[in-house]
This record gives sequence, C-alpha cells and structure tokens, in this order.
Amino acid sequence: MKFPEFLDWLARQDVQRINSEELLDNVTVVLENLQENDPRYAWMAVIEDRLLDGEIPTDRLLGLPDRFPGDRSLEGRLRQRARQAPAKQLETESILRLRRALESWEEDPTPLHGYLQWMELQLKQFWQEHQPSPAELSGDELDKVAARLLLEAFENWKTALKNVSQGDFEGGLGLAIQANRLLVALHDLDERPI
Repeated sequence: MKFPEFLDWLARQDVQRINSEELLDNVTVVLENLQENDPRYAWMAVIEDRLLDGEIPTDRLLGLPDRFPGDRSLEGRLRQRARQAPAKQLETESILRLRRALESWEEDPTPLHGYLQWMELQLKQFWQEHQPSPAELSGDELDKVAARLLLEAFENWKTALKNVSQGDFEGGLGLAIQANRLLVALHDLDERPI
C-alpha cells in the first residue's frame, strides 16, 4: 500500500472506531514503501510507534491529509471535506432519532424497532429518488465520484441499520455518522464546488 492509497483507505474509516491491528498493518506496509528521507516516513513512523505502544494517534491520523496534501484527486478532496464536516451538520433527524431510540432501548425497545422500520423506508425512498443513473456512473469524473460516494453512503446506512438490529449500537451509530459525512460533502458540492 502506497501513501496515497493509505490516505484513501483512512478516509473511509471512522478514526474513533478504527481497527488498530489493521491500521498497524497498513502503516507498516506504507513505511516499507517510503524512503527514510521522505518527510512522510517520519510522520508514519511516529504513528507506528504509538500504535505499538497501544495508543491510536487520532490527532496524527486526522492531520495527515492536511500535512501531506499530495492527494489532490477529486475524490480525495471530497473525502477530506467529509472528514471536516462540522458535527452540527451530521446531527440530522435520522441520527437524532437513532440516538434517542438507542438511549431508551433498555427501558423500552419499541422505539428502536419503530425507528429501524421508519429508517429502512426512508432509505428505500432515498435510493429510488437519488440512485445514480447509468449515464452518471459512466459520465465525467465528478459524476462518477459523486455516484461512488453516494453508493458508499447508502451502503453504510444499510449496514448501520443491520448492525443496530443485531445489537451493535455503537458500530451502527458510527457507520450512520460516517454515511452522513459523505452525504454532507456531496450536498456541499452544489454550494461550494471543488
């Protein structure tokens, strides 16, 4: 895995819930592909050391795209925009209702079951309205990237609901927020073109 691929992989992760073993494996492979005199090497070596000490260096991981902005692809810029989305933009009605249903689950699981049914219907309607057309999937770079990120957000929401229904509340909520990050970045394209 080369450094730009690592940045792309990292952009698809929820850094707060990242798998430390997978992260360490990927960091080690990146280090093997960098020269020791490359400034990225020292940065990644510190990440590796902290991982070996049992700590996830969230600050360094989140700082990578800004410190080494070599990935200037459209998708990379959109993913960076998604990572930087303000928390208040992520707290949509869907997320707020999910949080409330999870908080009351032990006392009464009924709201959570109702939420899951409601959200599955919302997702189905969303996809019927926004599913990328064949022209968008094979169109210009912007259309293809937007379609790919939209599909990823949709799949993350579906997986989030599945995880929640199977009892993985924290994982499900994290994926839902990650999906919303992508949707916020895509929505911003209309107002702030890249």
